[in-house]
Amino acid sequence: MSTVEYTATATLAKIKLGRRISELMTEKGDAYSIRAFAEKIGMNRETFRQMLLGTRRIAPSELELISKGLNVSQERLKQEDTFQKEQELVTILTGKKRTKVMLIRAHELAMELVEIALGVTEKGYSLNNLGRVQFVQERYKEAHQTWLAAYEYAKSVEKDFDDKQLLHLVTSNLMLTCTIRREYSNIEEMLNLVEKVFSDDPSKLGMAYYTRMIMNEDRGELEQAKKLAYRSLELFEQTNDNKQVGRALINVAHYEYILGNYKTSARLLGSAINLVKPFEGILIIAVKEYVKSLLQLRDYHSALKVLNEYDPLAQEYPEYWGRLQIMKTVAKDDPSFAESVVNNTNLSVNLRYFACKSLMEFYYLKDDGDNAIRYYEKSRMLTGTKSEFLNEEGF
Repeated sequence: MSTVEYTATATLAKIKLGRRISELMTEKGDAYSIRAFAEKIGMNRETFRQMLLGTRRIAPSELELISKGLNVSQERLKQEDTFQKEQELVTILTGKKRTKVMLIRAHELAMELVEIALGVTEKGYSLNNLGRVQFVQERYKEAHQTWLAAYEYAKSVEKDFDDKQLLHLVTSNLMLTCTIRREYSNIEEMLNLVEKVFSDDPSKLGMAYYTRMIMNEDRGELEQAKKLAYRSLELFEQTNDNKQVGRALINVAHYEYILGNYKTSARLLGSAINLVKPFEGILIIAVKEYVKSLLQLRDYHSALKVLNEYDPLAQEYPEYWGRLQIMKTVAKDDPSFAESVVNNTNLSVNLRYFACKSLMEFYYLKDDGDNAIRYYEKSRMLTGTKSEFLNEEGF
């Protein structure tokens, strides 16, 4: 059983014009203080200061003076020159279908936006979106390094402008790459910052506890990981977001399951299924885990009922369908379902290996040594891993 991960979606950088001007001035150094720059462009210092604060409208003629003083075009200053590229990039990143060609295009767009970015906010968002592309391409190490660079800008944006949105996006993504890569260097500083800045935000705190949960599991500290999973669940329950709460229930059930508390795991997963029915990608995970718990409880009648109810959904997810077919062999005491998985070359080698292992156990329990050995040999052809199939990592 594997835990469900949380991600942060890509977001465009919407920067107010006064703040945008302030950021570009800061980037150019001390020579571009409010006093110095106002004198340079022949503008009253107090009038200019009110413009930066957003309390006075910037007239077109004044904007022209400012853009010339900053040596950037008005289109670049107002981010009008990048709007279409940003829209195209986010459309690809948030789309349901992403082909290889689309991802190549997304990477080109993201790189162009990083190269042209000015000011801490735009640079931070452009790096965040580049990291998103790299993540989708499964280039996790590169994505992590890109998000680390974005993190530095995000901290500045939060400190200087009390704007937490970029920090939320980047830290959420960094927590994800840390848990995927199982590499936690310097993560404590980031988690402490998240817990401080977002102390009144249960959703963001829930993500921080989720990360600590994974860290403890990787260290083999399962009881502590379970405690953190329950704390994460408590926080997500405060959001009234069924999708988030359902995910958290699946995570808690994961630890109850691996600690042998199958009855509790089944109860939690039953609750999760009721919450995530509108979210099919999460629902199929909850169903698979629920059936596993029922099989461990030897409740084959309930397991078959669930398997039959969600068979149409499973058809949309071939790898999960294969896992449920293997479990149907156990529930119905019928090898034909697992055999259909073994013989389906469209399914992954790993899944077909699980099916072989289940059949080897099936025939062993039937005292059918010939068939047990036959499937043992098939499993050896697929992989040399040895373990009970239900408890194998990744099943």
